[in-house]
Amino acid sequence: MKEYFYKSEYKWLYLTKFFFAFANSFTDIFGTVMLYKNGMPLYEILFIYGLRFGIMGLCSPLFLKIASQYGISTCTILSNLLRIAGVYMIQNGAQNNLLLFIFVMSLPGALANPIEDAVSSRYVENEHRGRYNSMRNIARICGQALASIVVTWGVVTNNQTLLLFIISIFFLLDYLCTAVVDYKPQIKNQHIFKETIKYVFKHIDSYELAYSLRTNHIIERLFVPLYLYLVLQDFVAFGTVMAISLIFQIITVVLVGKLTDKNTQKTNDFVSVIKMLITSVFLFAKNKLFISFNKMLSDNFEKVYETTVQTSLQNKIKLSKEDNSILSTVGQMSLCFTELFVFLGLSVISYFVDMNVFYVIFVLSIFSTLGINLLIRK
Repeated sequence: MKEYFYKSEYKWLYLTKFFFAFANSFTDIFGTVMLYKNGMPLYEILFIYGLRFGIMGLCSPLFLKIASQYGISTCTILSNLLRIAGVYMIQNGAQNNLLLFIFVMSLPGALANPIEDAVSSRYVENEHRGRYNSMRNIARICGQALASIVVTWGVVTNNQTLLLFIISIFFLLDYLCTAVVDYKPQIKNQHIFKETIKYVFKHIDSYELAYSLRTNHIIERLFVPLYLYLVLQDFVAFGTVMAISLIFQIITVVLVGKLTDKNTQKTNDFVSVIKMLITSVFLFAKNKLFISFNKMLSDNFEKVYETTVQTSLQNKIKLSKEDNSILSTVGQMSLCFTELFVFLGLSVISYFVDMNVFYVIFVLSIFSTLGINLLIRK
C-alpha cells in the first residue's frame, strides 16, 4: 500500500482529482444531456464541442505561459472560475449566447488539461505510476459517483442555485489542494506559442498519434451518456445507472494499477481487447436494460483502459529528453486539433442521420483502441 502514498504529494494529487471530478461532473457527464434536455439538437451539440476543442488546442500554450510565471495553481483557479461560468450557462440556456458559451467551455481545458501529465511527470516515480494512476482514477470515480447523485437530485428538484453553489465549493477545494503542490515549470524558450505549434506539426511521432487517436474515446465518453438518456427517456433512471456504474469501477481499477506496473504491454493488450468487445455491443444492443448494463461495463473498462494508456504515455514523457511540460501541452494540442475535425465531421453526419451518428462514434472508438495499442507496442 505504501507505493500509493510514496510521497506526500501523492495524497494531495488524489484529493485534487476527487474534488475536480465532483465539480466537473455536471459538464463532463451531464453536459451533453443537459444541453439536449434544454432543447439543443444533437448536430449542434457536436458542432459546439468541435469548436470548443479546436479553440482549446490553439490556446493550450497558455498553460505554459501562465504556469511558468505564476505557477500551475494559477492556471487551476482561472480554469475553475470559467468552468463555474460554464455550469451557470448550461443551467440557464447556453444557446442564448453560443459564441460566449464556446469560449467559456474552451479556455478551461487549455489552461488546465496539461496539468495532469505535467505534475505526474514531476512527482511520480515510474515504478509507482500504474498504481498512482489507478488511485487517481478511484478518486475520480468516487467524486463522479457522489456528483451523479447530487446532480440528479438538483435537476429533479430544480435546486439549480444550490447545485451551482456546491459545485463552486468543490472547484475551490480543487484549487486549494493544487496550491499545496504548486510549482513553476522552467521554460527556457520565450516564444512558447510559436514553438509549441511548430512542435505539433514538425515532430509527428507515435506519442502524438496516440494522443490524437484518444479523440474517439473522449467523444464516446462524452456522448454515450446522452445515448443512454435517449434510450431510457428518464432522467432519474439515467442518474441511477450512472451512479451504480461508477461505484463498480473501483474494483477493477485497483487491480489494473498493480498489473500495469508489473507488465504494461500485456495489461494494455488485455484491456484493449475487452474495450473493443464492449464498445461493439453498442452497435447491436436494442434492449434498454442490456444497453444500461453494457454502459456500466463500458464505464468500468474505460477507466481501466485509461489507466494503462495514461501510464504508458506518462512514462514516455518522463523518459523523454524534451521538457515534460512542453510534451504534456503538445499531447493535449494534438488531441484537441484532431477532435475539432472529427467533431465537425460527426456534426455534418448527424444533421442527416440524427441518432444513427452514435454508430459512427462507436466504430471510430473501436478503431482508435486498436490503433493506440499498436502505437504503444511500437
